[in-house]
Amino acid sequence: MSRKKNSRQWARLRILCSGGLHLMTLIPDALELVRELIPNSASQLFLHAERAPQDMHEANVLGVLPPPNGYFYGDAKDFGVAPGEARARARHVLETCLGPAASPVGTLTLLRDDGPPFDTDDQEDLGRVANYFDHALRNAASAGNGLQGVIEDEAMLLATTNGDILFLSDSAGALLDQLASQEQQVFDRRTLPPFCLRLVESVVYGERYPWRLPAGTLELAGGVLEARAQWMSAGSCDAIHSRTVGIFLKFVVPMPLRIWRALGSVELSPQQMEVAFWMGLGGGREAARSRMDVSDAVLRDCVKAVYEKFGCTSEAGLLGILRPVISRM
Repeated sequence: MSRKKNSRQWARLRILCSGGLHLMTLIPDALELVRELIPNSASQLFLHAERAPQDMHEANVLGVLPPPNGYFYGDAKDFGVAPGEARARARHVLETCLGPAASPVGTLTLLRDDGPPFDTDDQEDLGRVANYFDHALRNAASAGNGLQGVIEDEAMLLATTNGDILFLSDSAGALLDQLASQEQQVFDRRTLPPFCLRLVESVVYGERYPWRLPAGTLELAGGVLEARAQWMSAGSCDAIHSRTVGIFLKFVVPMPLRIWRALGSVELSPQQMEVAFWMGLGGGREAARSRMDVSDAVLRDCVKAVYEKFGCTSEAGLLGILRPVISRM
């Protein structure tokens, strides 16, 4: 596709990165657009995660596991290939840092297995992508801060306090496989991954450290993982290591991402798409007006076109199409 005809894809990427979503949550959809804008065989995202002082203190005092110090997502067709190996195999590599130059928070890498090398236009376009990704990182809302979303999967597992898995549903296994890939770890389906171990530790040390709630949220590629843990079997404190802990998982797609995906099913202009996105998040035309530098006449025409293309006649009708039944995260 000619670079001059990419305005719709660039608009979709800009809107996706401006909806308050964490970069890890939106990255699968974003990289699909990046592949259209900058043809590539595979792409890789590495993000550094800061560890809170309290997490490190508890790790030292209690001997518990701290959160991971980074996350990874790659869209290579062969997911069995390690990131470093995929990069080594590629004939052409294009890379940029995310965040301030003095203290980058991650890297975005594009790979080409064949075809021409990346050129200066590709470098310029990747810089534009990085600017959008930086905006998403700076403005992401907390996953546990009252966001709304749609539960797409629920699962559970049972484990001992030592982290040995006693029961693992198929859905739980799939979610934890995805989590292990993101944290660049190996999940053998016999022992809990670090994220779940931290929940178990919150149950075990609940009386001693009551602020460590046995629940947590974590941004996953394409959604948010919501988890909570609780005792599943009775036992005395002396027999604590023989007790069973249940971990309940939910995979939730945040509402901004669901709305953004729904907008892709209709041929909208960049302005119409942005108007529909902000209206879909709530606040009606005023929400779109406050976010966009457009005249009342242009806004009115965009709203009319959006209604026509979605086959509705009112804001309520549009919301009914864009916003499925929600659940509080």
